[in-house]
Amino acid sequence: MLMLLKGIPDIRILRSAVPAVAAQLTDLAVYRPVSGMPAIRRDISVVVAHDDLAEDLGDRVRAALGPDADCVEEVEILAQTPCARLPPQALERLGAGPDQKNVLLKVVLRHLGRTLTDHDANVLRDRVYAAVHQGTAHQWAL
Repeated sequence: MLMLLKGIPDIRILRSAVPAVAAQLTDLAVYRPVSGMPAIRRDISVVVAHDDLAEDLGDRVRAALGPDADCVEEVEILAQTPCARLPPQALERLGAGPDQKNVLLKVVLRHLGRTLTDHDANVLRDRVYAAVHQGTAHQWAL
């Protein structure tokens, strides 16, 4: 019955010890496949509005990537600093204004069916950066 409710395709999933799978078995939300492919992490320093929340940034990431959004396993804010507290060199590098904040984002990428190359990850990173960064200066991976 649980397999039908959650849309689980294989009974072995019910006994999985993988934390990302086991965590999904604690409620009745629809099961989301978990990739066995290696993850690629990109940390991105961006400037956003002072009142932007993690949810806002996550929504922008998903919207920007569209059908590739399923490659994003995690978006987490590692640090936030009001731009008024940044040195002039950092403000210039980011193209930041005093009413904004600098956010260090951790983005974990993992495709469900294949290994992402560094080039693939950098293309996705640049799309995320373009969607989130609100500064006037840019630093592209490619």
